[in-house]
Amino acid sequence: MIKNESDILAYIQKNINTTSKNVIKSIGDDCAVIKLSTNKSLVITTDTSLLGPHFTKNYSPYEIGYKCLATNLSDIAAMGCKPKYLLMAITIPKLTDAWIKSFYKGINQLIKKHDLTLIGGDTNKGPLSISFQVIGVNNKKILYRKGAKINDDIYVTGKIGMARAALLLSKNKKKYKVLKKFLHMPTPRISIGLAISNIANCCIDISDGLAKDLQTLMSQSKKGADVFIEKIPTHHVVKKTLTRNKYLEALIEGGEDYELCFTSSKKNRNKIKSLSLKYKTPITIIGTVTKSEIKYLDNGNMIKLNLKGFDHFSK
Repeated sequence: MIKNESDILAYIQKNINTTSKNVIKSIGDDCAVIKLSTNKSLVITTDTSLLGPHFTKNYSPYEIGYKCLATNLSDIAAMGCKPKYLLMAITIPKLTDAWIKSFYKGINQLIKKHDLTLIGGDTNKGPLSISFQVIGVNNKKILYRKGAKINDDIYVTGKIGMARAALLLSKNKKKYKVLKKFLHMPTPRISIGLAISNIANCCIDISDGLAKDLQTLMSQSKKGADVFIEKIPTHHVVKKTLTRNKYLEALIEGGEDYELCFTSSKKNRNKIKSLSLKYKTPITIIGTVTKSEIKYLDNGNMIKLNLKGFDHFSK
């Protein structure tokens, strides 16, 4: 019985060919990886964004264009690679000059910032839908979701929980205004992804929530983790405003943060501190890799959390 995204992937992998001689990584990571030569590979990702689950009517067209591309670029960042080329398919209900120009300005902000090239795509009429395919290349080592080692530090870049908190506080205009930018215009951590590619052991971008994405890292690595809730970095508005249960929901279950979660040996702590200073971005140790089982501790006390993370088909 197919009930969720994981079941769909399992069915595909069982019934459809997903491997080839030059395919280093197929389904199951942030990007597929295709070998070009001994040291060079292409990394390729694709994502579709829809009105409703990914953006709402209170997004500007600029924000829609920006976010739809940013979420794809985040997948490339999680592989420790550099994005190069884009293809985009868009379905729009009608042609409105101002909407179209604003939408492409949002896309162009990221194209200019990361020196990207839009090389093709498709345009159709219908309910609003935007799909990007991003092609990148590796500079150094490619990061995968598998590879965590026992006693590795677990890191997150930036701060998390603000995107979900923005949704939880959407009726509080003052608080929502502060948190809205984290939900509408996330920052893909491409530079940091490239910088950690030689010292991280595994990596994922937090799109479906820390609980689900960390579970993915640890299950693929066949490891466990101790996660220190008090160490997880977030915005002071999230800490001060939400109730305890809603705070934990935003921090650990909330998706759409698009920060990187990675593991690295303790010997790399000073290097990672230097990278944090260089990129003016917090890179925080939130836990440690263990032999098995993920445990969440709050100031040393283990707490049980009923957290799942985001799934398009969950009820």
